[in-house]
Amino acid sequence: MDMMVVPKPVFKASKEVEGYYLSFQMGNALIGQALSASINNRADSPFFEFINKIGLEVLTTNKVIFVPVSDIVLATNLETVCKVGRSLVALLLDRNNALSDQTLQRVKRFKELGFRIAFYNVPDIHALDSFLPYADYVFANHEAADIMPVLSHLRSSGYPAKVVASNINTSEAFQRSVQYRVEFFEGLFYTTPTLNEGNRVTPLQVNYLQLLNQVGSDDFDFDKFTKIVQRDTSLAIQFLKMVNSSSVRQEIKSLRHAAALVGQNEIKRWVTTAVTSSLSQEKPGEITRMSLLRAKFCENVAGFFDMGVHKNNLFLMGLFSVLDVILEMPIDKALEMIIVPDTVKSALLGEQNDFGMIYNFIKLYEQGNWNEVSRYALIKNIAVRDIFKAYNEALTWYGHLINMEIENEDEGEE
Repeated sequence: MDMMVVPKPVFKASKEVEGYYLSFQMGNALIGQALSASINNRADSPFFEFINKIGLEVLTTNKVIFVPVSDIVLATNLETVCKVGRSLVALLLDRNNALSDQTLQRVKRFKELGFRIAFYNVPDIHALDSFLPYADYVFANHEAADIMPVLSHLRSSGYPAKVVASNINTSEAFQRSVQYRVEFFEGLFYTTPTLNEGNRVTPLQVNYLQLLNQVGSDDFDFDKFTKIVQRDTSLAIQFLKMVNSSSVRQEIKSLRHAAALVGQNEIKRWVTTAVTSSLSQEKPGEITRMSLLRAKFCENVAGFFDMGVHKNNLFLMGLFSVLDVILEMPIDKALEMIIVPDTVKSALLGEQNDFGMIYNFIKLYEQGNWNEVSRYALIKNIAVRDIFKAYNEALTWYGHLINMEIENEDEGEE
């Protein structure tokens, strides 16, 4: 598929995720306008092909998905194309949609069929008056300072639509919007570390960091690994479940025995993912998701940059890229607390080495900066469909990882 897509989170005030909206680019953004413009002239929606294939369980962990729809798509029997639950699909109209009586009738129809309706950064809130009784969400650009008129109009008119403040990129902007009683938020504010005065690390975090350092050390010691894991019952249970789900078929006599059976490489992979997830338990769930998706996406694009032999370290780079947010300290201080290869550390500190190039690339993709992603694609001769495939595989991998954790939790409750 000659399209790039990234689901970008929409948060509640609690920083729980309400859903994801699809930022997209048809083809390479720097090669003509035909493909990008064609989305408004297609009678089918490429997004539903993508959603149906990957599934909402993997794509959004069964949260709302905001799907851009053109006027032509609104004129189709979209309900026959959508294979996921309609109550979790918000059809997203923007300034490219005609706010005509015909569009209004189509919006009413889809609302009656169980879809949600959303409007994205429409310039004049008053132009939506006939549509607002059917709207569930209205995105308003925080940076463009048009959020107050939207809030005022919706509240004074009694319309049911909830406001999504978009481009909330700092903690200050988030707090200000919360004070305005905005319900939902979109932007990069959650990736900004809240600095912990004195850079204090909790005893539990110390244990996790020691575990990361143990598996990152050239002198790996099974006994030291076992002792660290034994300090945390939850971690020990997670490790034994991982061993049981692997190809090991022997009776496990102890944690030390289990560690020896799976080997150092498998332990290292498990520790880096499980411990990073555990470290970020007190943070918004999206931080864990971002960390794991970055890790797998870095690994998947390695070959595009002739870095295939460095896949494992690229995985680590993506995984530790949010360590500053998790530990609430500057990234240079956070990286002093774990053992990582120098190439990974320098890239995370901003050096433009080969690792840094991949780190920049995956962040640009994550942000939906399609012009810059397209520039990389041209320089490195990467096909858009291959980039999309690499990201899609990262999403699928993450989805399977999360589903496995949920299944393990259910088994534990039984």
